[in-house]
Amino acid sequence: MHRLGTLLAKLNLQQGPGPLAQAQIEEAVAAVFGPAASGLRVASYRKGKLALEVKSAARAFEYQAFARGACVEQLRRKPGLEELAEVVFKNGSWRAHGQR
Repeated sequence: MHRLGTLLAKLNLQQGPGPLAQAQIEEAVAAVFGPAASGLRVASYRKGKLALEVKSAARAFEYQAFARGACVEQLRRKPGLEELAEVVFKNGSWRAHGQR
């Protein structure tokens, strides 16, 4: 039995993960990356492709070049990400609430 969000995503009626799926993905990323997850955030998850934004451009390059395959395998074992086919790391920039 599949979740409704998964079925809708397969039918392309839903643009991205819903709030419950988003929380599940964020928990999975935190479990896989550990303390380094504080420098990552989920940009999107569509059609088996997970895009993660990384605060540091150098770290994004390292993940993309050297750790992408291992990340896919580890994340695929987490609930809600069984259909994961690819992980893409992008350079991103954001501030926590209240920072300048």
